[in-house]
Amino acid sequence: MKNKSYGFIIGLVSLVLLAGCGGGMGAPGSTGGDETGIVIQSATLSVDSPDIDTAIHACSATTVETGLFRTDATLNVTATGLVPNSADDPFLAASVEQCTITYKKANEDPGGPIIETLTVYPKAPLISGTSSFPITLMDIERKTRWWNDFSGGVFTPAEYPTHYVAVVVCTYKNGYGIGSFQSELDIWLADFNLC
Repeated sequence: MKNKSYGFIIGLVSLVLLAGCGGGMGAPGSTGGDETGIVIQSATLSVDSPDIDTAIHACSATTVETGLFRTDATLNVTATGLVPNSADDPFLAASVEQCTITYKKANEDPGGPIIETLTVYPKAPLISGTSSFPITLMDIERKTRWWNDFSGGVFTPAEYPTHYVAVVVCTYKNGYGIGSFQSELDIWLADFNLC
């Protein structure tokens, strides 16, 4: 009988400890559902191509590539209310305020250039259902620095194109509180627009 009591207590303690994991209701990596009344069910990034061009080349004495451009992605966020059919609408004035993008080196390539974190401010409305809005995935400054570090020999990645994981952590708010969620996207950096 004693062993059953200990087993029950250990199981109860484990359940309490696990309930604290994950930072609140919603998709893995989301927090703030209890404060905001919004449950983030999923957050995904999509991009036209995961291949990100980082360099400009003169094609001939008179022709140069058109140039570097900012790379944008679409963030798709699916959300619902924490309390179904509530008289208080948690989506009233709910918006995604800020997203911070961290570029993590892939495990297979720790020798790639370091890319500085980027913070963007989409100020996009968050609705019940799926919200889709553009965010900057990588700006020209970070592309240029990456290419200079790579071509100048400051860093020597094991593979080229070089694999990174863009981790996007966004903060949203409404009249009740603040929450956050995250998404990830695999990207590859290189000089993709050769003449």
